[in-house]
Amino acid sequence: MNSLNKEQTSTDVELNELHSIELDIQDDVFLMSSGPHNDDTKSIHLKPNIKKDLHNIIFLIFLYFLQGIPLGLTGSLPFIFGSRNVSYADQGTFSLAFWPFGLKLLWAPLVDSLFIKKIGRRKSWLVPMQYTIGILMFLFSNYAHQLLEVNETTSGSDIYVLTILFFILTFFAATQDIAVDGWGLTILAKENVSWASTCNSVGQTAGWFVGNVVFLVLQSANFSNNYIRPFFGIEAQQFGIVTIEGFMKFFGLVFLITTTLVLFFKKEKDCDSTDSLEDTLTLTQTYQLVLQIINLSCVKKLSFLLLTSKIAFGLQSMIYLKLIEKGVARESLGILAIPLTPFEIVLPLLISRFSNGPKPLSIFINTYPFRILSSSIMVFWVFLTPGFKNSDGQYGMLFFICCILINAFNSIWNTTQSVTLMSFFTRVSDKTVGGTYMTLLNTISNIGTSWPSTVSLYIVDWLSVKVCTYDEISYGAYLNKTKNSTLEFKKILSLIDMNTCSNDVQKLECSNYNGRCEYKIDAFYILGIFFIIVGLVWTVYFRKVINKLQSYPKTSWKLKYNF
Repeated sequence: MNSLNKEQTSTDVELNELHSIELDIQDDVFLMSSGPHNDDTKSIHLKPNIKKDLHNIIFLIFLYFLQGIPLGLTGSLPFIFGSRNVSYADQGTFSLAFWPFGLKLLWAPLVDSLFIKKIGRRKSWLVPMQYTIGILMFLFSNYAHQLLEVNETTSGSDIYVLTILFFILTFFAATQDIAVDGWGLTILAKENVSWASTCNSVGQTAGWFVGNVVFLVLQSANFSNNYIRPFFGIEAQQFGIVTIEGFMKFFGLVFLITTTLVLFFKKEKDCDSTDSLEDTLTLTQTYQLVLQIINLSCVKKLSFLLLTSKIAFGLQSMIYLKLIEKGVARESLGILAIPLTPFEIVLPLLISRFSNGPKPLSIFINTYPFRILSSSIMVFWVFLTPGFKNSDGQYGMLFFICCILINAFNSIWNTTQSVTLMSFFTRVSDKTVGGTYMTLLNTISNIGTSWPSTVSLYIVDWLSVKVCTYDEISYGAYLNKTKNSTLEFKKILSLIDMNTCSNDVQKLECSNYNGRCEYKIDAFYILGIFFIIVGLVWTVYFRKVINKLQSYPKTSWKLKYNF
């Protein structure tokens, strides 16, 4: 139900999106533990000694925490847009800001191959990336404050500017992630290398939580004026106790200060490893390797599956946006993440016990109808939402309890599918080039998560029909306020009747006429029915494809190196 779905992203920034983001480091750990059985790799199976690496574990968690801040902040903006009546087409444009995390394979070989030896293989990229993030957050903090908190409306041109800005931030965060993932495999002793994935999960989740949930709650003027300022005897103010300007400046300084400390005081081990084929490849050969993997017949079929499997769930990123449209406070939706976050952290650990069988994709396809059901329930819940509104226009505890239960139900099937895909990827990847192989499959999966959400936002906006409406009370109030004659006012009503609220100008005119834009046809529900049908058809067709993929011998997934 969360539009901040981290399944990317990321995409899926979803915890779908978080799983997709976390996969890379888990992949590398798997590969190191399942590669050639020489003396070095055997040491990985030694009993972990946490005390030996405690300071490095804390260090990695902090790096992933920093990474989660701009990602969480980017994920919070759609909530703010929703409360500012930004169109879904503009929301679709901004969703492109999440894409770099799903596309980082395109430049990951550069990060792994090019570095300044004197600085260190990973620090050569981590330091400039974190400096850049800190500088951008500090420099653009006031500009973001003007666009999102001072100006009464957020125009389409503002959205383009914000999309570019946060796309750049996400790009640098994704590049930092590549560097930290690689550093995590060398900074820890081999018996503790499995802790790298834990550092990723804990650090990134904490950073996302602060940049998203904590920020949304403290940035809300209503929440601050009703619950925080009265406690300290402070008068109500226009903004929350934290503004986006203050938040970005504070963490911009945190990035700059901590990165300087890392540069001068954290030494990186010299690591010229050639334990795997990937370590011996040139930059050009690495990209040739990616093309060879893509050209495998079985990978082509798997890619088609991954790119189409999330079409049926394209509306999930819109659920919270529709709830905000129905009058649910964005900070209240942010608070829902508090009880859900521990659940979504523990859930993959529980599900992984059942996903390690010989045919993990069978679990994926068997749970697909349940995910269609959960997605349908969420769409229907949006339809029922206005009925839960109290006489004072607020939503009570029952409504939010139901939101938590529905979201938890969806997370079960969502996470099950993410974990089973991960299990299948680790089984079929050619272990001699496993890091590249796994990252490629995850990239394709992330794209399959991202594009349906982006396209759905555009389609809902294009197909929906709105009208500018008014009631008798507004009619009389406006007439008295403007002191217009009845004849002049009839001309105004004529303009209102022609107003379709199809762009920012018409929306502003409708508001100026004391009217309001309302749906005549809401394509969200039409698309919801369409996606149910698409999901059922997909299930029938791809069940045979999945059986075929799982029947391929391992040799079908292996590469024949010709360079």
